[in-house]
Amino acid sequence: MEKNVMETKRRFRSIDVTRGIVVLVAVFVSALPGGGGYDYLRHAYWYGVTITDLVFPAFLTVYGIGLAIVYRKGVKWKDLLRRTFLLILYGLLFNMISSWKLDFENLRFTGVLQLFALTGIGVVLLSRLARSWKWMLAAGLLIATTYMSILMITGSGCEGGVPQRDCNPSGTLDAMVFGENHMYAKGERGFDPEGIFAVFSALSNVAFGYAVGMVLNSRKQIAGRIAAIGVGLVILGFVFNIFIEFNKRLWSPSFALLASGLTLLLLALLFYLIDGRERTNRNFSNYPIWFFEAFGRNSFLIYFGKMLVFILVSKIVINVFGREGSLASLLFQFLEKTVPYPHFFYSGVFVLFWSIIAVTMHANKKYVRV
Repeated sequence: MEKNVMETKRRFRSIDVTRGIVVLVAVFVSALPGGGGYDYLRHAYWYGVTITDLVFPAFLTVYGIGLAIVYRKGVKWKDLLRRTFLLILYGLLFNMISSWKLDFENLRFTGVLQLFALTGIGVVLLSRLARSWKWMLAAGLLIATTYMSILMITGSGCEGGVPQRDCNPSGTLDAMVFGENHMYAKGERGFDPEGIFAVFSALSNVAFGYAVGMVLNSRKQIAGRIAAIGVGLVILGFVFNIFIEFNKRLWSPSFALLASGLTLLLLALLFYLIDGRERTNRNFSNYPIWFFEAFGRNSFLIYFGKMLVFILVSKIVINVFGREGSLASLLFQFLEKTVPYPHFFYSGVFVLFWSIIAVTMHANKKYVRV
């Protein structure tokens, strides 16, 4: 008897496509100079939420899903510890490249890769206690609630009774632990978006993803359960928003819940359209799926590689036809004179660049993993 496709299939294409969409959006908004003049395409100044704000927690949510699937048969601790060490090391190297100088006295210790390292090992440790998707979901909510309580208590003495840029726990604790010179922007902005307290919400994002990964592993009522979790997190996000508003800079719990909820709703839809339809032999247009899948399969390379490329094009200075400047400035100046909406065309150049790399590598089944 032929086995059910969903029972034998180990890879869910909808996960790769979801991850690919998130990474593609990340490339576009990250490259857009100054947000292109559109506030919804740049990070919110303090309270509020934008498309750009949602990218990183969405990526972490999908990261958690992948971890649950990878570790469904057990954790290889040697590999996990090696991966954690490498992510922290690469994060420090990236910070050094970002500063464009060898300066250990002012080297930033925190960062995006470091956050991946800590939340990755954190959720695996959490999974030793939370053995089912319901308990993992509950663990994520407990973490979010704990962090909200911290923000409410510490923010009670701030203006308006809520944390502000110059009055928040990150600006205090991270400065004490790392020293201001080793913080984001040397502590001048009053917070660290990847600091100690950010680990709370980041870990909750990964935990929500891990819970959904466990749902996928169970192969029972997948689309319905993912959609229900997504709706529930979005609703709770707005409930938490009553106490501490959406805030990416502090990674408020309301923001973390909203970001994971929206990501999981997207996954539920894509699961129904892609994996669910493949199960019943109904075709869904394969070409756009394959394109986004190409981004999703090399997500780490593109997500973090884009940052290095942006740094290089902004730092490398050349002289072309008597004009001297960085590659980035010269390219934008050229586009300003030749095309309408130069900001979008500028981002489009980088999207095209990474599209060629993603498609070529996917076609040749070449993937970069940590």
